Amino acid sequence: MASWWVTCPDIETVAKYVAEGKLTEPLYVSPAGPITPLDILYGHSASIRNGEEYMAHRTAFTAATLTAELRAAGFGMVGMRRQRFDLWAVATRQAVGEPAARQLMAEYLPARPS
Repeated sequence: MASWWVTCPDIETVAKYVAEGKLTEPLYVSPAGPITPLDILYGHSASIRNGEEYMAHRTAFTAATLTAELRAAGFGMVGMRRQRFDLWAVATRQAVGEPAARQLMAEYLPARPS
């Protein structure tokens, strides 16, 4: 069975930090350097300044809006998981039963934090 997975920033989680006034405070440090809510919202600013325009974000999703977009694109099964500041989704064109969906999620999505 063919499946696709996607990961993107979780705008809902990031918005909580923005609402707290932490727009430019580092949330974590990546190999590229400190990452702020502003970087998550619009793309990694240091990379964009260095000419890596592909790092710019063009849109944003919540779990609900990403699920809706995948379903609107014709995916019959969508499994979603939040991981820190990211959304991870796995999708199949045809609808599958719960056991198959759980197996795909376990195979492609990060483990749930304990």
